[in-house]
Amino acid sequence: MAENGADRQSQIDPIGYLIGDVSRMIRTVYDRRVEPLGLTRAQWRVMTRLNRLESCTQTELATALEVEKPTLGKLIERLEVKGWVDRRADPNDARSKRLYLTPAARPVLADMHKEAEDVVAGIFAGLDGEEAARLHAMLDHIKGNLSEMLDDPALTPVEA
Repeated sequence: MAENGADRQSQIDPIGYLIGDVSRMIRTVYDRRVEPLGLTRAQWRVMTRLNRLESCTQTELATALEVEKPTLGKLIERLEVKGWVDRRADPNDARSKRLYLTPAARPVLADMHKEAEDVVAGIFAGLDGEEAARLHAMLDHIKGNLSEMLDDPALTPVEA
C-alpha cells in the first residue's frame, strides 16, 4: 500500500509543476504577442477582466484580479493615459468611481482576442478536436474540484 501511495505522490508533483509551467508559458507567449499593442501582462489582465466586469468599482476589480488597490490604481492611471479606460462617478455612491473601457479600447480588445485565438490554435496544434475537447473537460472538472475545495469551510483558516 505504501508503494502505491509513493507512486501516486510521484504522479501528483509532476502534474502540479506541469500545469504551472504550461500556464506560465501560455501567459509568456501571449505577453509577447500583445507587447506590440503597447500592453504589459498586468495591463492586458486589467483590460480583459474589465471587459467582463464593465462598470465595476476599483475594489471589485482588484478583488477579481487578486491585486492590491494601490497597484491597480497605478495600472488604471496608465490605461487612462492611453485613452482605454475611464473612471466615472458612481450615481449611487458619491464616494465611489466606476471603471469603463472607452470606445478607443475596443479595437485593442479585438486585436487581443485575435492574438489569443492564434495562441490557442498553437497550443492545440497536433491534437484532434476530440483530444482537445477531452482535455478541456478534464481541466474543467479539476477546476470544479478545486472550487469545491476552496469553498469548503473546513479548509478555511480560523482566525485567532
